[in-house]
Amino acid sequence: MPAGAGDRWPEDYERGRPGWPPAAVAVAELPPSATILDLGAGTGKLTRVLVPAFRRVVAVEPADAMRRVLAEVCPQAEALPGAAQEIPLADTSVDAVFAAEAFHWFHDERALSEIVRVLRPGGALVLLWNFPAAEWDPSAADAEQLLEEHMPDRDEASWYPLDLDGPHYTSGEWRLAFEGPSFEPLRETRLPNPQTLDREGLVAFYASMGWIADLPDAERLPLLDKVRSLLRAREYRRAWETHVYWTRTTIVSPSASPSAVRR
Repeated sequence: MPAGAGDRWPEDYERGRPGWPPAAVAVAELPPSATILDLGAGTGKLTRVLVPAFRRVVAVEPADAMRRVLAEVCPQAEALPGAAQEIPLADTSVDAVFAAEAFHWFHDERALSEIVRVLRPGGALVLLWNFPAAEWDPSAADAEQLLEEHMPDRDEASWYPLDLDGPHYTSGEWRLAFEGPSFEPLRETRLPNPQTLDREGLVAFYASMGWIADLPDAERLPLLDKVRSLLRAREYRRAWETHVYWTRTTIVSPSASPSAVRR
């Protein structure tokens, strides 16, 4: 959780961040009877798309403040505290694991072992990221120019701190987790994902950027007020492109047993 915004950050995240296209949950061709784990579920942006499609959806999120929002907006899901390195589910208990805008934070060996552990044999792993496909319409250039004056140093060719394509994803380092024998080769597709926000929603989008949310109130709130004053339209639209990657396990997970449930 960002240090500056604290428990207020999930509200900005929920209001400003783009959601996910329903087509993204269909790529792995899972039956409606499947049990799904949404890992690193945040405020439930993907959870609410999964719930209508599958019989049972479990959402695991480590941050209490994020999980409280998730429980409010998506009560049909089972919201549990937990992390990728210690998933609070039994062995071979889910048919698929989804991770939306999250896998680049936990693509380590322990997390992969946990994912394999909870998946049933041949279970699917689906990874999603939203990537900007166009600028805001109408333009938010004045507001972004102001924010650029305050943003951290960056590699121009790698990532832009006012979008979601941070270095952890664009570097491709997360792909190294799939070089072992546990998973089939990754498949991928791109899906259109348009977003429309009102002015306060766009302010919330900027406020949800980690480097802004980390600022203390004395810096963050006046900065966002200046941003607000430069956004003169009532509505802003943006074309996002959802990058979807999916694979299936190639090894047999351990047999489920009561002792395998992580508490």
